[in-house]
Amino acid sequence: MTAAPRYSVLIPAFNHAEFVEEAVTSALEDGGNRVEVIIVDDGSSDATPNVLRALDVDERVYVHTQENQGAHAALNRLLGMARGEFVFILNSDDAFEPGRLNRLAATLEQHPDAAIACSTLRIVDDQGRQIGIKNAWRDLEPWPVPHPPPHLADLQDPTLALLQSNWAATTSNVAFCRRLVTESNLSFTALRYTHDWDFLLAASAAGQIVLVEEPLVRYRIHSANTIREGDGRAQALMHFEILWTVARHAAPTIARAATRGFDPDRLRERLMRSLPSFGREDLLFQLLTLRGTGENPPPTYDALLHPDHPLRQAALVALAGEKT
Repeated sequence: MTAAPRYSVLIPAFNHAEFVEEAVTSALEDGGNRVEVIIVDDGSSDATPNVLRALDVDERVYVHTQENQGAHAALNRLLGMARGEFVFILNSDDAFEPGRLNRLAATLEQHPDAAIACSTLRIVDDQGRQIGIKNAWRDLEPWPVPHPPPHLADLQDPTLALLQSNWAATTSNVAFCRRLVTESNLSFTALRYTHDWDFLLAASAAGQIVLVEEPLVRYRIHSANTIREGDGRAQALMHFEILWTVARHAAPTIARAATRGFDPDRLRERLMRSLPSFGREDLLFQLLTLRGTGENPPPTYDALLHPDHPLRQAALVALAGEKT
């Protein structure tokens, strides 16, 4: 086996034949001879496998395939194969800007207590044309905050701002030291829409989230983005996963912020003004109550993700605006 690389770039690929070569090439060009690019094709039905076979001739590229199991499963398999000191995730329809690997690795070295490093984002369309720059929690919010300020994001703390919205926006914006996964027993939860958000908040138990204010990822917006699924039930599931995720992490995230010097009363005042609710504050309160305030959620809370759980089914009906 060759010596371990400095960087592992993990690519979960699914039906992105048009974009995946650009993703892989951007990682190889940025990492040079210090990078390995590991790809798991999650049962693509388009020409993605053919594109990956052509890329697999590079000795730095490792391609694996599996039947479709979802992004979280592909990512967990990838985590187990990474050998680099620093781990970067890159979705198969996005790309890295030059310098991302060195810049974020240096940031993690400069902040040894940090868990995750992220950057701002260059938003591009399906042709690679720039749409805009997303400056973390400061702009391009995906939904309106339900109540007027004060808000958690106003405190300018990246970790607290994550309770208000997934400002990192994409799994492609996640970088960390490989030891984080083993030492903290981290993995991706079986969530369709918020597995990246849940992973970030879970990682914040091991250290803060740091932000590099440079657009070092090309985040592609196109018609097949998962978050752009327009069916009412799909939107309801996305909203449920968002509520479940923020409720799962709200109490311990606030408690840890208090130990870092934030005033507990100010945090509690801002919390309920900042959490997304999609007009269903009753459901959000119910989830927060079921979650409790301990560091770890009870098994009954995580059981809400089971498709047949009655509360989950009722929540989806309510969030879709359907009549029971």
